[in-house]
Amino acid sequence: MEMPAQHVALLQRANYPVPSSARLNEQERGLLSRYGYWLEALATGTIAPITPDQKHFVDVAKNEAEPHSPFEVAWVKCHQSTVASAQPDRRELAHLFNQLIAARTAAATTKEDYSARRVAILELVREQLDALDAEFVERLANTEAEATRLEAEARQAVVAHGASFWHLGVHAVYTRSRVTWDGKGLAAYAEAHPEIGQFRRIGQPSVSLRFKQPDRPVDGTAVAADAQHE
Repeated sequence: MEMPAQHVALLQRANYPVPSSARLNEQERGLLSRYGYWLEALATGTIAPITPDQKHFVDVAKNEAEPHSPFEVAWVKCHQSTVASAQPDRRELAHLFNQLIAARTAAATTKEDYSARRVAILELVREQLDALDAEFVERLANTEAEATRLEAEARQAVVAHGASFWHLGVHAVYTRSRVTWDGKGLAAYAEAHPEIGQFRRIGQPSVSLRFKQPDRPVDGTAVAADAQHE
């Protein structure tokens, strides 16, 4: 069986970093140093196993089978040692959780302080904000409604114009109607059977508006100079 290129490249890569805390004998440490990158790729799914022995090693790495080969034994011993050395004891966990609780308490206290001070500041300007809302609520609604109305009118005008249109930073892109059919073979079939033309659907043209700069008032000179279309 020809070895895949990924396997070959990993098998040629040596000097895998074996943890010094791993409880391995000299032979096991040598195996991992020489083939560790390849074994790690198999264990993590980076490469797929291609032989029954490799598939069994993957099962062992997943803790779904017992180790038998020297490779499997070395990998399991190294992994178990690494996991064990990384597990904190109860005192370390208690210390970490004490820090977490203190940090969360500090965060909650800070949020409460911020919220209280923000409310106090808002109260100082509450009357001004209410007055501003009362002054602008109708104006905002009216100007937004007018802009929406004119946008719809502009779309319809470009549809009637029948071509894309560019003016003062607004690009109205005109898309012609498209003909669609129900089914892949209907177009060819219709050549011999024109009666199926009733199934043809013609879509409506559409217009998209692209705003490249904020709207701004313009005088008659600017309008005349910039009015152009495609």
